[in-house]
Order: sequence, then structure tokens, then C-alpha cells
Amino acid sequence: MEMEQPVSTPRDYPRTSVRIPVLVEIMHAWERSTRRSTDAILSNVSRGGAGLSMAWTVPPRTRLAILVPAMGGDLRLLADVVWTSHTPGPDPESAAYGVRWVEYLSRHKLEAMLPAEGAPAP
Repeated sequence: MEMEQPVSTPRDYPRTSVRIPVLVEIMHAWERSTRRSTDAILSNVSRGGAGLSMAWTVPPRTRLAILVPAMGGDLRLLADVVWTSHTPGPDPESAAYGVRWVEYLSRHKLEAMLPAEGAPAP
């Protein structure tokens, strides 16, 4: 009997391994308000989404506004949480999330938010 090999699902867009400090606004539609976190880290960025680490607890389908420092001015990117893992706590990177951009990033926006080659990592 042959063992089946796991099949990986190809991603729509390749990810770039980076760590970018960002501000996160959690959108509260029912309250018409937002909360802000300065302790979030954006990682594994692609045109379709990214990884996000922060100390807050948010469930899947939460809408976020992620404020990313970029060349030529900060970007405000809307994203939805699609998965979560780990337990939130005092460590700003204790909870990890997968987020999907509401609108795919243009190549220009993606390049603007990535550190220049040879630049020190934040």
C-alpha cells in the first residue's frame, strides 16, 4: 500500500520574509470606533496578505486597518483576520494572525513597504 504524499496548495503570490513594526486599528463597526496597538509586527508579506503578531485577542473575520511605514508616506491597509494561533499575553508577539488584504496590494505598494536591500532590519 502506497502512502499518499501531502499536497501543498500553491499561493497566489509569493511571500517576502520581513518584520515591519506597524500600528493596528481594530475596526468596531457596531461602536463606530477603533482601538490602536503600537506593538504589532507584520511579517511574511505578499500581495494577498501577511502574518501579524500582537498582544490583543481578535477572532477570525475581524476587520483591521494596518498602518505601515512606507517610502513616500505611510500606507493604511484594510485586512481581515483569516486565522489565529497562540495565546495573547504581555509579549507583543504572543498572538499570531494570518490576515488577507481587502484589496490585493499593487506591486508599487508592496515595494514601498519593504525595506530597501541592504538596509538594516527594524
